[in-house]
Amino acid sequence: MKKILSLLLCAVILSYSATALAENESETSDISETVQTEVIAEESELSKETDIPRTEDSNSLSPLLRNTVSVTAKIKGMPFVKESDAVFELLTANGKTLGTKSCHISPDCKEIKFIFDVPTYELGTSFKVRAVSGVDSVLYYNDTYHTGSEFVLPTYTYVNTNGEQVESTDIAVTITPLYDKSINLYYNGTSVPLDGARVIDGTAMVPIKALAEFIGFNVLYNKDYNVEIVSLNGKEMLFNLDTAYTTIFGTDLFAPHPTIMIDGVVFASLRTFADALGSEIEVKDYFTHLDINLSESTFVAEYFKSLPINSMNVSSRTNYMVWVSLSEYKVRLYEGKINQWKPILEAPCAIGAPGTPTVTGSFEYKYKTRWDYGTYYVGPCLVFYNGYALHSVLLYQNGTEYDGRVGVKISHGCVRLKKNDIDFIANTIPVGTKIYLTP
Repeated sequence: MKKILSLLLCAVILSYSATALAENESETSDISETVQTEVIAEESELSKETDIPRTEDSNSLSPLLRNTVSVTAKIKGMPFVKESDAVFELLTANGKTLGTKSCHISPDCKEIKFIFDVPTYELGTSFKVRAVSGVDSVLYYNDTYHTGSEFVLPTYTYVNTNGEQVESTDIAVTITPLYDKSINLYYNGTSVPLDGARVIDGTAMVPIKALAEFIGFNVLYNKDYNVEIVSLNGKEMLFNLDTAYTTIFGTDLFAPHPTIMIDGVVFASLRTFADALGSEIEVKDYFTHLDINLSESTFVAEYFKSLPINSMNVSSRTNYMVWVSLSEYKVRLYEGKINQWKPILEAPCAIGAPGTPTVTGSFEYKYKTRWDYGTYYVGPCLVFYNGYALHSVLLYQNGTEYDGRVGVKISHGCVRLKKNDIDFIANTIPVGTKIYLTP
């Protein structure tokens, strides 16, 4: 009897437990369904609000949600980068604008990053990016997009071979910034070494001093009047700083661009200078730079050909050269280079007596000294060959003339000049300057 009662009690307990378990499972199922429904409803509203298409991943157990996307942009190195504000827009796949970001680009900028905050989306969603302003172009993979063009920004997630989940909400691009084209300049086919020549506001601008001196002009900056003076054979060009107002050989005009100073160097319009020379301009555009050739200036060529020294093919290791013409009793000092020598001094001289003639030929200035003879001296003495030198006439120790004759054959072979003339030469030419003596 006791056994029958125990069996009945166990059956009641098992029946109650089964009923309770079934009720609990039903309750849990109802809660899960409720939560899942709420999540789906929330995502549906976000998708509807942002107009971002929802992408299902059959291999994913749960959606991966994010609320930012970004663009990392390397700045392509260009010679003359302009300061600018790069403006980018983020859009949905069907073109709805989600946000606009701006980053400053300077000449020393290497990389910028645009981070867009957006409504929550699921990885796998694609967006579009557009460069609005402040850049020349954007390179994404092998495609180039200019300002105003759109390109796709995909987001994604996957599991790599190591079982690691890889996610991306960022794309890497390369930006070509706004820049001024550099200029390679040639004069009559010969490369002109210029530092910083470039196109500024559509105008070819060059360091006017470097270019003018290469061609053979004299250049002087007058800080009192803030003007760069370019001159040759008494003719002048005046490039006034911070204005387009320019004077060319006495005629006033307005250059295509104001003359400006960059890092202490005066830049002027190449067109204005070329027109003054009467030179033709030939331009080849290579996208990032221009090759420009100026034809030879007839005005400049005729001037240099008119000077006898430039037909003698005389060179010097320095920018100076001394020509002694024994038959003329003349010493001429020049500045420039072979075939473009410009006179800066012409002075009378005395030369070697008939028994001790002055040597002729091509020599170089070696060193400076002074020769003292007690009552008088000569100096400075610019020695160029053995005991031969350019030096002063004979001077008392107080500097007055003991024997100041020039234009005669009187020395022991040296070339004598008046004190002011030899002092000027000595203070001008460096060691290594060519001393050229002709009969």
